Amino acid sequence: MKLTYKQTESKPENSFSVKHDKKPCLDHDWHFHKEIELIYFIKSSGTRYIGNSIGTFNAGDLYMIGSNVPHLFKNDKVNPLSPVEAETVDMIVVKFDPEFLGKQFLNLSESRALQLLLENAEKGLKFSKAISKVVHQIMVELTQNNGLKNIIGLLNVLEVLSSTDDFHSLCSEVVVSSYTNKEKERMARIISFLTENFDKKIELEEVASVAYMTPNAFCRYFKKRTRKSFTQYLNEIRLRNACKLLIEGEMQVATVCYLSGFNTITNFNRQFKSLMNVTPSEYISRYAINAIN
Repeated sequence: MKLTYKQTESKPENSFSVKHDKKPCLDHDWHFHKEIELIYFIKSSGTRYIGNSIGTFNAGDLYMIGSNVPHLFKNDKVNPLSPVEAETVDMIVVKFDPEFLGKQFLNLSESRALQLLLENAEKGLKFSKAISKVVHQIMVELTQNNGLKNIIGLLNVLEVLSSTDDFHSLCSEVVVSSYTNKEKERMARIISFLTENFDKKIELEEVASVAYMTPNAFCRYFKKRTRKSFTQYLNEIRLRNACKLLIEGEMQVATVCYLSGFNTITNFNRQFKSLMNVTPSEYISRYAINAIN
């Protein structure tokens, strides 16, 4: 799969794009665009890839992704016995150019906090559920209004987001300037291969061939671009899948281990505790307690 540049569909009369999407699944492509993007998941869950960051996303999550930052949101595999309604994605996506109000707007002293927010977005931001709740109704109204009301609505959202520190950066570094177009396409092939085959045995030579590199050259290249070793990155993909399966509560830990691509339960437990700071069994117990509360 090739990394794609997405041209944002916008109407001439609008200064930014707002979409309320309800569909069976998300598009599975590693892409980027010049606009800054707000993504609010009303419904859905899965795995997210933003720059060099891997994690999960769930209903109620709100993200801000900076200009030209490669990203991919991939749904959980759907149970074929589940009703269609349970499979539906419900999300609001806002895309805007940082200069949509004019080049001088961000230079105003009143816009300093907003300017800092947009700079931080180059690492990808995830806001807390509390902040998501604050902007929920405003985001919904953005899909229903037009004209000046929508500009005011977006500014209201940005004012809330720029006035809080209740978020965390997802990427370990700003990845935009470090990726050439050729490198973005190469990383797209690598990430696509890993996300489609993480549950199988993957040899270093195999993934290196996807990047058209020797194994040694690939290891150096991958570590430089992601700040993680190939093995560490692959284990994170596998462990995020394991977390999802454990939360669903329908499988034994050993089954989750093998379905997530690990060969031994000992290695799985060690890798899981290293990333999550708890054992798989403790993770299940903590999730059950939080669900009750």
